[in-house]
Amino acid sequence: MSVPYVENQRTTQVSSVSADADTKAADLMVNNLVYKQPSALSLAVNRTYKRQYFQRNDYKNGETAVIDWNTGTDYVDPTNSYLRFDMRVLGTSGSVNFGSGSAMNIIRQVTIRSRSGTELDRVERCNVWARNESLYTYTDQWLETYGAVQGFGPNRDQTDNTLTVGGGYATFCIPLHRFAPFFRPTKKGQKLPPQLASGLHIEIIFENPTTALSDTTATPSVGLTGYEITNFHFMLDQIALTDETQMSLNMESAETGLEYTYPRIYTAISTVGVGETSVSSQIRKAVSQACVAYTTVLDQSNLNSVTDDSFEAVTFDTARWQYRLGALYFPHQPIEDGAGVTQLGRESYVNSLMMFDKLKHPFAETSVTPTDFVNGKALHCVSMEKDTMLNLSGLPVNNSRVLEFNVQFNAVAAAREVVTFLEYTAVSKSYIDNCAVAI
Repeated sequence: MSVPYVENQRTTQVSSVSADADTKAADLMVNNLVYKQPSALSLAVNRTYKRQYFQRNDYKNGETAVIDWNTGTDYVDPTNSYLRFDMRVLGTSGSVNFGSGSAMNIIRQVTIRSRSGTELDRVERCNVWARNESLYTYTDQWLETYGAVQGFGPNRDQTDNTLTVGGGYATFCIPLHRFAPFFRPTKKGQKLPPQLASGLHIEIIFENPTTALSDTTATPSVGLTGYEITNFHFMLDQIALTDETQMSLNMESAETGLEYTYPRIYTAISTVGVGETSVSSQIRKAVSQACVAYTTVLDQSNLNSVTDDSFEAVTFDTARWQYRLGALYFPHQPIEDGAGVTQLGRESYVNSLMMFDKLKHPFAETSVTPTDFVNGKALHCVSMEKDTMLNLSGLPVNNSRVLEFNVQFNAVAAAREVVTFLEYTAVSKSYIDNCAVAI
């Protein structure tokens, strides 16, 4: 008698399994329960905005705000994240504004540390840096739209009455890439890994009101006593990845570390006394890749004056200026366009546009005009990139190659402050339990 077909099929399947194979695996094969996991169509399984709150909800001028991010295993997109707060000016009457700056005027210093205590970024005179970066980077259209939410006025001068003394709260949203250079990865679109973002410790020191604000009333400082902030928090764009992707990145983090490359800012400040027309300011910071440097000259009498814009540069009166790095000079011959010409500062203005990469990209022009440059928005800029088409091609600065800014003014009738910002490249390596930074 012949064996039934079904029984014969089962016998064949069993015989194909090796005798020393695992019993469970054999049972799965016999019962046709062996499946292959299909490849994921996306690396992310979830994306959402989450609020990260500071230790307190309310702050006043002169205080320090502290926050520790609790992002868990999510990746953070700094490009789509922002700092949000409500602000009101304390007093009885009058109106004030941020002058040529924005709500970043109230932030004097930002310090960012990893959960293991490694200092990732520190920006001193953060409000001066943010004001100049925004004015030179963005167009008028951007500053009048998204910039308005950040606190920029339509004219960006003292005619913009944006805040009422003793009035209600005004809401401001500052994008993270305007808040600190740490949130500007050199690789476009790079996310903050959870090994770096989770437990991120941020400290904010607030500026005094006479420096941060400009009083535009006919009788200045009427009732102005300070400012108050509430609903202070970060809104972060957080992304959860698939288990397979997370496992792969965790293994790389444990073995070699996850690299996050970003710019950092070092601030050097020199003072100029009355009658001192020649200044040599040294930027003593040892870095392996210095990218750019730019200097603004402020009037010291305006720094704590509520009737003046504390962040406006002095009217352009530079007779000559030049940077020196070791035996290199930028430019090779000093720039002299501050005297004896009908249109001041034109060559210095072009150098500023070159440093902010506006000459190569005319479709993304700056909001600073040549007239604005002379009247309060002048910068002395230098690019130390060896190749403008490449990233990470800066020059080293160390004890034997000190960066020096030499400037000669036509006349100095009041004390001045020369503030230089050196931008250099930093690389953070995030491991499972700690973080290391190389500059």
